[in-house]
Amino acid sequence: MVRIIFIMALTLLIAPAVWAQSASGAPVPVEEQSEAMIDTLKRMRIKREENEHKKLLEKGTQILEISEELARNYAHQTITSLPREVEKKLKEIEKNARQIRSESGGSKDEPLESPPATLDEAINRLEETCRHLNEDLSKTSRRVVSVSVINHAIEVIEIVRVLKGYIK
Repeated sequence: MVRIIFIMALTLLIAPAVWAQSASGAPVPVEEQSEAMIDTLKRMRIKREENEHKKLLEKGTQILEISEELARNYAHQTITSLPREVEKKLKEIEKNARQIRSESGGSKDEPLESPPATLDEAINRLEETCRHLNEDLSKTSRRVVSVSVINHAIEVIEIVRVLKGYIK
């Protein structure tokens, strides 16, 4: 009997404390929760797109630097072939150009209308096209699909293919 009275008294003492906690901490309406969540998701998406665009710009700069190095080392020389170590650099240029092309909305490679006839012409054209690609990339925002960027990326890929034919 004493136990029952003790349990009832304890229940009567604890009940108001439990009731007070639930009354003061009213839940946030579902509409406000979803608006906050939507805003957070939008900010995260924008940040991700900005980071992806920044990476594209870095790839464009890498392509330009490698092509300038190739032009410095091999253009305006009387060589008829390229050494084997150039192959790695050409693969890097091609990989980055493919990524730029696909992330800019392009999908297919098209053959060059007038492929370079000599090694010197191919190296100079690669450098020039990489320069144009880098300039176009820096002018576009993350939301723009640039046909010029896509065309320059495709041209870089095709010139690299031509240059691979000159490797010993």
